[in-house]
Amino acid sequence: MDINEDELGGAAFLPHKGDTAGDDVRQECRTSYMEKDQYISISGTKLPHWHQDLKMQFVTFRLADSLPQSKLAELAAYKKEWEKQHPLPWSQETQEEYDHRIRMMCDKWIDQGYGSCILRNPDVRMLVEDALYYYDGKEYIVHCFVIMPNHVHALLSPICGFKVIDSIGKVKGYTSHSINKKMGTNGKIWQKSIFDRMVRDQENFEQYKAYIQSNPRFLSPNEFTLGGAAFLPHKDGTTI
Repeated sequence: MDINEDELGGAAFLPHKGDTAGDDVRQECRTSYMEKDQYISISGTKLPHWHQDLKMQFVTFRLADSLPQSKLAELAAYKKEWEKQHPLPWSQETQEEYDHRIRMMCDKWIDQGYGSCILRNPDVRMLVEDALYYYDGKEYIVHCFVIMPNHVHALLSPICGFKVIDSIGKVKGYTSHSINKKMGTNGKIWQKSIFDRMVRDQENFEQYKAYIQSNPRFLSPNEFTLGGAAFLPHKDGTTI
């Protein structure tokens, strides 16, 4: 089941926790990718969420108004036609192809800047950035992220038995409350579900990293936030 801010009660604060990840865990997560021959925990039905502890994941979550009803109708029609051509149950390959197509469609649309785009406000983005970093070293390792005007992309590795969908649900719950408080509103902030995909290998990681880094290429510097250790040089001068 997808986790969202309503189910979490719109947590008003983040409880204090200490960083439980040492340098060895962080180092392992930098090159820890999906292992198809190992058990994969799969949950959800519309866009299934895959999980292996420590294995890197690409995550997207967006504002509730980031896609207009016309685009949601297009998605519903596309799914209906896809299911007609690919009767259930789907193979893993068919599921992955469908998920990829849906993600590409949604990414193209949300990059067009639909909706209120409240994340264009630097103070609002800071709330999201702080929440993402709060769980770094506690429930996941942050590799890199971009906070766009109406959505967020991130590369994360779950640790300590936590699942990315649950942890991002907490981020959404906290930021939903804090954003409404800052803006003097009381509306729905985030779209209910998140999109997440496990990173297959180093090449796949580089593709996701490049995608995140280039996502705001048409925006001015004050309209987005780019961050994470993957964009920072290490002591030897290299990045992840």
